[in-house]
Amino acid sequence: MYFKNVKNKKIIALFGNPVSHSLSPAIHKNFSKEIKINYHYNSFLCKKSNFFSTVKKFFNTGGLGCNITVPFKRISFDIPHQHTKIVKISGSINVLTKISNNNIIGDNTDGIGLIYDLKRLGYIKKNCTVLLLGSGGVAYSVVYHLLKKKCSVCILNRTISCASNLVDTFKHFGDIFIFSDDMKNYSFDLIINATSCSIYNTSPVFPKNLVGSRTKCYDISYSTTNTLTPFLYLCKILGSRYISDGLGMLVAQAAYSCYSWFKILPNIEKNINIIKNLNNTV
Repeated sequence: MYFKNVKNKKIIALFGNPVSHSLSPAIHKNFSKEIKINYHYNSFLCKKSNFFSTVKKFFNTGGLGCNITVPFKRISFDIPHQHTKIVKISGSINVLTKISNNNIIGDNTDGIGLIYDLKRLGYIKKNCTVLLLGSGGVAYSVVYHLLKKKCSVCILNRTISCASNLVDTFKHFGDIFIFSDDMKNYSFDLIINATSCSIYNTSPVFPKNLVGSRTKCYDISYSTTNTLTPFLYLCKILGSRYISDGLGMLVAQAAYSCYSWFKILPNIEKNINIIKNLNNTV
């Protein structure tokens, strides 16, 4: 019903909620042309009640691979037969790929996608201090890579127990701790919004005095209307001269997902520019 085979095309999908805003289909359309592999990429809105059955049906009806997005990254751990190292560490999945004997392997390309974009922007360096807003599936996807870059990572989340679980998961990999009231005047090099607030047109709650003119502010969410996300708009009002949404991360993680399926890595920088130009015309 959902997944009609498209003649002479490999079938790839995105599962999440919401998905209507996603630029991933446009990105993968460009990738398909660039790497000269004819694959069809479409997005599917799921509920928690039908997520597992929908993904299972996708693979049973010829699906080759898929992306998993909010809010299903953490609960997807039980789907694949095999897990990559980063998935075993983080417990979060954004890529599934069918391999030999119809087995499925779970991977996560969010972290390498984020680091790619932060380096491209000049937002990250060794030993920088990072305030990470949120402790959901996206946070689990990226923390390991931030710690691997020798960053100190502070977690600020409205539910302390969730922040504590995140810290406990990654404390063996580097300097990670929970934000406390006595840090309200702390100076962070980089603030990353890893919540889903921007999707719902709101900004996460955090102490406003943490943002200064030199504070780099990055929203993992992205705008499809060439406007600032609520988080970035607030950071600009607060004086930050360095703001960026997650469009570059989106393209980068998509490229590494493409590599998971086809063992070919598209040109990330070129495709970031293509999608930015597409966004400007919308």
